[in-house]
Amino acid sequence: MGTKTHIIKNFEQLASTNVRRQALRIAEAGYLAIQTAPAVRQAVKYNRKKNVLEAGGKKYRLGDYEKVMCVGFGKAALDAVSELQAQLQDIIKCGFVIDLKEGSLGNIVCKVGTHPYPTKVNIQATAELMEMLSTCTDKDLVLCVVSGGGSALLCSPHDLSCEQEVSIISALTVKGATIQELNTVRKHISTVKGGQLAKLMYPATVVALIFSDVPGDDLSMVASGPTILDVTTTRDASAILQKYDVLQTLDLPSVKLIETPKEQKYFNKVSNVLVVSAKQALLAMKNEAELLGYAAVVFSDHFQGQARQLTAQIVKASRPHQALLGAGESTVNIVGKGVGGRNQEMVLAALPLLQDGQTLVCAASDGHDNTDAAGALADASSRARAKSLGLEPKAYLDNNDSFHFFESLGDQLQTGPTGSNVADFFVCLW
Repeated sequence: MGTKTHIIKNFEQLASTNVRRQALRIAEAGYLAIQTAPAVRQAVKYNRKKNVLEAGGKKYRLGDYEKVMCVGFGKAALDAVSELQAQLQDIIKCGFVIDLKEGSLGNIVCKVGTHPYPTKVNIQATAELMEMLSTCTDKDLVLCVVSGGGSALLCSPHDLSCEQEVSIISALTVKGATIQELNTVRKHISTVKGGQLAKLMYPATVVALIFSDVPGDDLSMVASGPTILDVTTTRDASAILQKYDVLQTLDLPSVKLIETPKEQKYFNKVSNVLVVSAKQALLAMKNEAELLGYAAVVFSDHFQGQARQLTAQIVKASRPHQALLGAGESTVNIVGKGVGGRNQEMVLAALPLLQDGQTLVCAASDGHDNTDAAGALADASSRARAKSLGLEPKAYLDNNDSFHFFESLGDQLQTGPTGSNVADFFVCLW
């Protein structure tokens, strides 16, 4: 890559061996493949001469609509809406974005929210977005960017305070609930998720541009599926709350769950378009690995499970002269009081298992592995350096303190916010 600017900002610092450099190159290929603006340009085409927008295999004659609106929420929202605005310019009459990044887009309102848990700032921004969309008519076209992080940023609790919603989601997260379980509960304690945003925009024509961060690309789970007919029920949500003893843990007498809209009419004019997912990252990583001379093997394009168990499977499955690749989202049972993220925890758990010559990189595509680090890298030299520094991997793992372990070791990946979010990915070279 020469003098090219790296997405992994500390690339050269981490690339202390040839194998490390190659592993980082493969990971960086994944990051490059999911950049938001190019993905939007690929998914949405606007012919200004004909005044026709094409997305998801459908064409929309913009002259047929009285008003074109553009809204977005999640970690890719600002960059995606900015790209749409660059294409459509003054055709967009109004819009609203809720992201983690600040920005200014003229007649499109931009609000900064919080993640991974919502605050009253998110609730207020969501209320303003909902007020704008409540004016939709059958003569309107809404371009709606849905991306990872949207479950927290697009927040409108039903019969709960913000603090109560946070406590419920936090309790589920700590106990290792999957993203599907988390978002099923979110759908039924919200007035905007699980297809309820589509109902609010009815009878407008809606093009939802979805950036999937959910393993397996179940679009109904991305940002808790605000534009998609929901197949889960209050019974499903109740069963999940019972499974993890959430009400008892929080000493809540009850939680009033609401059913999501099941009437097909609210979704007849909604087109849900997958713009980008972890599969694009995996394909780019596979191509880069093969260019570097490795036999590239995909472990899974939708891995899930406990971080510590997964990492043992990954290391065991790795072979010499091979690049083992994967994308998905692990979970962590938090029992310690440390700081960390699921990617750093996976690498820390792998450290005692790595053979000489094996290198493992685990990274969050959004650049935020529950901390300011995007993830971590480790090999046998990491183990030796840890020993010389008096860092005991098991003690840090038992305390769920992977962040401080890799911070001390100097083996964290630093990207900053990437503006993308398609779950996590890993590279295991040998």
